[in-house]
Amino acid sequence: MEKPDFIAQIEGHGTLNINWQKNKVLLEIHEGERLFEGMVVGRPATDLYWITPRICGVCPIAHNMGALKAVEDALGLKPSPSTILLRKLLMGVQMIQSHVLHLYFLVAPDYLGLDSGVEIIKTHPKYFQQALELKRISDLIADTIGGRGIHPTATYAGGFHKVPSVEKLKNLKAEAAKMLEAAEGTVHLFSSLSYPEIKTKLVFFSQTNGKTYDTYEGKYISSSKKLKAKASEYKKIIDEEIKPYSTAKFGKHKGRGFMVGSLARLNLQGNLLKGKAKEFFKSVDLDYQNPYYNNLAQAIEVYHFVQEANEILEELVEKGVDPAATNLPKEYKPKKASRGVGAVEAPRGSLYYEITVDTKGLITECNIITPTVQNLSSIEESAQAVLDQTGGQSKERRQELMEALVRAYDPCITCSVH
Repeated sequence: MEKPDFIAQIEGHGTLNINWQKNKVLLEIHEGERLFEGMVVGRPATDLYWITPRICGVCPIAHNMGALKAVEDALGLKPSPSTILLRKLLMGVQMIQSHVLHLYFLVAPDYLGLDSGVEIIKTHPKYFQQALELKRISDLIADTIGGRGIHPTATYAGGFHKVPSVEKLKNLKAEAAKMLEAAEGTVHLFSSLSYPEIKTKLVFFSQTNGKTYDTYEGKYISSSKKLKAKASEYKKIIDEEIKPYSTAKFGKHKGRGFMVGSLARLNLQGNLLKGKAKEFFKSVDLDYQNPYYNNLAQAIEVYHFVQEANEILEELVEKGVDPAATNLPKEYKPKKASRGVGAVEAPRGSLYYEITVDTKGLITECNIITPTVQNLSSIEESAQAVLDQTGGQSKERRQELMEALVRAYDPCITCSVH
């Protein structure tokens, strides 16, 4: 069994252990468990969404939102319409931030024959500038709405500590309009690339509501195998397996891996896209049995979330933010011990939070299942497919293809060992 260096250009540390003699590949996760689920036990429920976003510096807003929804579900709080709009805006810019970072700086070198994303400055300066513009403006919106761009401070159970003025919203709207051209450029770039040919039997899972392409208000867990269950019943759908060579659990459904994330979302709810995002979705040839196409799916999502951010900001400027958004409860204690589940679609896929809260408002139990945990089995199965289907190529090239495949899934290893 050969143990190559850590896979480069992913968030966290993992290794593909390849046994060339037995034609077998294993995905080993090296990082130590971080025990956030135990860390929050005994603390007030309102501490949850301050602590758990520290699980990840790439998608802290998604963790903040999942935790908020779990607390609100446990305490019976119903956010105002403006609160939900502002949260959807935050979720959208989180998608843009994460996808742009991943696409341009982590996976683009695989397809463009570069050693690093920084080289795009010279080889594709136009696209590099577009990436910077997308990141700059999405960071600005996250900072203005969430209080700061990483680890939000303005959000709170039931609403917001503080909301932006109409004048600030107008400024954000003007900035958001500048992202449309850059987002379109992202789709053009990633639809022009050649993706490695691989055939797998991917099964897709995503949260859905059947009405909108949504990352915040998914009511159901849907799959490409026609499964449909309430999001609160996630434990009945997702099994977590402990493997001796990994510090992260591997998610499975009925004994096999499944894929979550951009390609899964487009497979299950792409028909709900609107405007030019839907035109892009219909015009590109997505191969749903090829995991590398997750990167093209991410590019299409970038445009969708840029388009959605413009629409939400226009609505907020027109109607203003309702006063109820900052009308927070005086105390956060349920009348009886309660359970709450919060489910959102993070950049890398479905994210689930579950807590129980006692009558003092203290957390007595917490469970979190992250997207990468759900993807790990699928990554390993897909890497095996690459190994099986590339026998005529050199070891070096086959290893490159397998590492590029891991990157195509956009794993967040530190989330997986939360």
